[in-house]
Amino acid sequence: MRLKSLEIKGFKSFADKTIVNFDDNITGIVGPNGCGKSNIVDSIRWVIGEQKISHLRSENLDSLVFNGSKTRSASGLAEVSLTFENTRNLLPTEFSTVTVTRKFYKSGESEYRLNDVQCRLKDIQNLFMDTGISTDSYAIIALDMVDDLIKDKDNSRRKMLEQAAGISIYKTRKKEAKSKLEATEQDLARIEDLLFEINNQLKALESQAKKAEKYHEIKKEYREISIELAKASLEGFNLTYKELNEQNDAETDKKHKLEAEIGTREAELEQEKLAFVEKERQLQNMQHAFNEMLQTVRSKENDKNLSAQRLEHLQEKEGSLKEFLLKAEGQLKGIEESIGFTSQQVQDEEKSLELLSELLAQLNNEVNAKREVLDEKRRMLDNLRNEYQQIQRNQFDAEKKVAVADTSVQNLQRVIHQIEEERIQREEQRNHLDSDRILKEKELGIKRVDLEQLQQHQENTKEQILQTQALLDGLRNNLADENRKLDAKKNEHDLLKSMIDSMEGYPDSVKFLHNNNNWNHSSPILSDVLYVNEEYRTALENVLEPYLSYYVVNDLQEGLQAVHLLDENKKGKANFFLLDKVNDGAAGISSHQLEGAIPALSVVEVDEKYRMLAEHLLGNVFIADSEDALQNSNGFVVIEKHGKYVKGKYSLTGGSVGLIEGKKIGRAKNLEKLQDEIAAQDAIVEALRAEIQARHNEVIAFNEDLRETAVRETEREIQQLTNETFSLHNKLENLHSMQTNSQHRLEELNLQMQQTLSSVEGVRNQLTEYNEQLQANSAKLAEADEAFKVTEADYNEATRQYNEFNLNVTKQQSKISGLRQELDFKNNQLSDLRQQIENNTNQLADTGSNIEQSAQSLKDIEEALLELMRRKDEEEQSLNEADQAYYNFRNQLSEKESAIRHQVKEKEQIEYLLAAIKDKLNELKLQLAGMKERLNVEFRINLEDILGEARTGEIAVEELQEKADRMKKRLENLGEVNPTAIEAFTEMKKRYDFIVEQKTDLVNAKDSLLKTIEEVEATANQKFLETFNQVRENFQKVFKTLFTEDDQADLVLEDPENLADSGIDVIAKPKGKRPSSLTQLSGGERTLTATALLFAIYLIKPAPFCILDEVDAPLDDANVGKFTNMIRQFSDNSQFIIVTHNKMTMSTVDVIYGVTMQEPGVSKLVPVDFRNLQQNQN
Repeated sequence: MRLKSLEIKGFKSFADKTIVNFDDNITGIVGPNGCGKSNIVDSIRWVIGEQKISHLRSENLDSLVFNGSKTRSASGLAEVSLTFENTRNLLPTEFSTVTVTRKFYKSGESEYRLNDVQCRLKDIQNLFMDTGISTDSYAIIALDMVDDLIKDKDNSRRKMLEQAAGISIYKTRKKEAKSKLEATEQDLARIEDLLFEINNQLKALESQAKKAEKYHEIKKEYREISIELAKASLEGFNLTYKELNEQNDAETDKKHKLEAEIGTREAELEQEKLAFVEKERQLQNMQHAFNEMLQTVRSKENDKNLSAQRLEHLQEKEGSLKEFLLKAEGQLKGIEESIGFTSQQVQDEEKSLELLSELLAQLNNEVNAKREVLDEKRRMLDNLRNEYQQIQRNQFDAEKKVAVADTSVQNLQRVIHQIEEERIQREEQRNHLDSDRILKEKELGIKRVDLEQLQQHQENTKEQILQTQALLDGLRNNLADENRKLDAKKNEHDLLKSMIDSMEGYPDSVKFLHNNNNWNHSSPILSDVLYVNEEYRTALENVLEPYLSYYVVNDLQEGLQAVHLLDENKKGKANFFLLDKVNDGAAGISSHQLEGAIPALSVVEVDEKYRMLAEHLLGNVFIADSEDALQNSNGFVVIEKHGKYVKGKYSLTGGSVGLIEGKKIGRAKNLEKLQDEIAAQDAIVEALRAEIQARHNEVIAFNEDLRETAVRETEREIQQLTNETFSLHNKLENLHSMQTNSQHRLEELNLQMQQTLSSVEGVRNQLTEYNEQLQANSAKLAEADEAFKVTEADYNEATRQYNEFNLNVTKQQSKISGLRQELDFKNNQLSDLRQQIENNTNQLADTGSNIEQSAQSLKDIEEALLELMRRKDEEEQSLNEADQAYYNFRNQLSEKESAIRHQVKEKEQIEYLLAAIKDKLNELKLQLAGMKERLNVEFRINLEDILGEARTGEIAVEELQEKADRMKKRLENLGEVNPTAIEAFTEMKKRYDFIVEQKTDLVNAKDSLLKTIEEVEATANQKFLETFNQVRENFQKVFKTLFTEDDQADLVLEDPENLADSGIDVIAKPKGKRPSSLTQLSGGERTLTATALLFAIYLIKPAPFCILDEVDAPLDDANVGKFTNMIRQFSDNSQFIIVTHNKMTMSTVDVIYGVTMQEPGVSKLVPVDFRNLQQNQN
């Protein structure tokens, strides 16, 4: 199988459709950081099914879609297609070319396609299973994965070996089988619980079914009596119903007569009421007119008051206007005089301002001339200062160089002296460390001999522990079996005790006597007197079924006492065996025998006190093993040992055996035997526990004798001595290296000191010249500074005079502005006053006119008010007379209404009597309906169906009612009856048998799954071990190829006893190093070690292609050469895609793709085929 091409569109930085065609051998991908090289690797990971978004260097699936750039909009779809050539039919498909496509839309939808046919992720995973291609296989290797492989993060070494061994399918099958096994065990547990529940329900349902059959027999007789009682009751209903109807008709006629009289009187009353309503309407109209007149009078009074107030207000306003006009004339004259004075003052101040402005201009010209002189002096001074400062900086730099050189020479001399002293000390230290190394190596050899002896003793002790543990496991299995037996007996004991306590299967009368303190509790029930072996219990219970509920009493007196108790409490009937009568009438044991059968008494255990009773009941009963004994029974009762049939002298009974038959007889004695058996089983369990504890103590003693502490201590000491020896070797090598480096350092320091002394001489001469130049420039700078200060003082004096005169000019301008504002205000005040005088003069004329109009209006209102008061008195007198006539007529109507109410009350009494008659009729109808309902509910009989039927006898209603009550009482004595018990028992029995079959199927399935898991584990372990051994051998060879022949490496199983989960330890010891762990190796050594392991796996099962993402980054040029040579060797069997920055690696590839980002945020490919270039050069 070969990787043919990769097509990317809209994935991360690849906005445009990009196609990468892969070469048969080695393809390189190069480019600067951040251009999108690793996005190609991520796209391959993604398309073959990577689900962890962190492995794709993203936060969520949306970030996989091209998110746009400054010049491009975002894409809505990320699509990657990977095409394979199925050359060696490595993929399980008939296609020679296979294209796997994965798409993700920004809307959240995603899909997989296989050769453009939609499929599932599981289909992709199944396609690549055991081909070496997966998201966590050795086909895609990044630099961080190399480190994970060295650290064995997440058990990565074992995962790669499993990929090479091709046992992924076995692990998948094992996981599926274990999942099915867990489900099967859960189903078994549920079925066990279900069977226990159903078994309990069956026991209750069987007794309920028998009770239901008896209930149906009594119910049938009760139905016939109830129908006869209904027919008799209907005859009495007819006579009573006729009498009540006649009485109802007479009272109804009387009521109708009264209703007619009441109607006539009410019609007359209504006519008079109409006249009364008319009178009432006229009275209301008169009252309304009178009220309107009162309202008019009040309105006129209000108008009069308003007119008087308005006249008073106008008169007050006229007086205030005249007073204002008198005052305004004086104010007008004062304002005009003030305006004239202010205008003259403004003219005088403006003339003063013109003189001040001319003087200010002269002072400004003088200040500008002196500023130009000052600026010239400042420029000359600044030039001298800059020249002086430059010479100072040069002097400072020269002094600093001389000081630094002197300091450097002193430091170099001090360092040379210090290095020479350190060399002497290191030589002494090296001699001391060499003697310590020799002592540690001798001590290490002694400890290794001690460890071998301790380990041999430990192996022997472990063998003894294993033997004892095997015996202990057998004892524990026996204990579990015995515990199950004990639990079964305890459950049976609890169930039996519960049945005894609740008297399950016995009539209510027997339960009542059992729980009654007023009766003899020592009298047993027949079922408790006998005990039968379980094998024959069902058969004898079928024979004795009619008698099992009988009480066994001593004499007739005890029996009668129980009968009286039952009768007093209405608890039904009970049966009794009189023990004294049985003993008196005993005829002795029969000596008859029946061929092919055994006497029933031979399998029965009974106390001597009740022996005669047992002989009475079972003396002629035999138990047969087969049906042959039935042919010659000679009048004996013959029963089958399992209860299938019972044959009497002239009868045969038989059929299927109930699930709980045989559980009634001998309950009390069986309970005692169960208690004895439980005690015995307890003793067995305790004995097993004691033996287990003893064996456990032996294991503890062996464990204590393992001397693991001594072994661990010795191993720790050996490890410590090894580390110390290794440390001493390293220290000696380091000291030698330091001595060599220090010699080179001394030579370099002496040379550096000579160069420093020669270079500083020229700088000292320059420093002397700079000092002389500073002295000459210092005098010139002082003279220029003095001249500048004189000129600056003269300029400052002129500026001060100008500022003071300018301040006086500004004050004069502000004064003139204030006077002008004052003049404007007075002019506005004069204009406003003149306007007010004109307005008030006009208002005074209008007010005089309004006063005359208001006085005339007030006079007219007073005259109209007097006329209205006179008319009001006349209409008030007419209204009082009409009101008196209205009240007289209303009293007459009230007397007539009282007479009508008396007749209505008489009619209501007749209606009450009619209602009583109707209630009696309804009561008869209710009784009839009740009878109809009871017949329908209890017996599903419609009363209409038996109305025409004649009675079957002449029994009185009272006697029929008594019989019906007795039957009903018998039904009640039966207690609660489950009417569906018979059908439910049949259905439950079928369900029980069906579930038992399911349980058998599940047990078989469980055994099959356990066998499958065992076979899968054995096959997977064998394949893994074979692959491990091959990889180990290859790893040792490849490691020496990448390092040297003297270097050592190995692979070791951490737990050889547990091949299914054992980790893998990598041991690598480059020449001259003894690292305690791989993490102590350099980055390049770790990379080469991981590469050796990967190539060792490749030798077992080369993946179709391998992607290496900057794996060569930690390697130097020498190791890169080894790395690329190894890749070139393996490229004959696998394709290699290498992402790299290393130029040496680039020179090895056949085809190279350059990834660029010419447009910001968008990646593009530039392909180069080196083979074509070489051919063109040739």
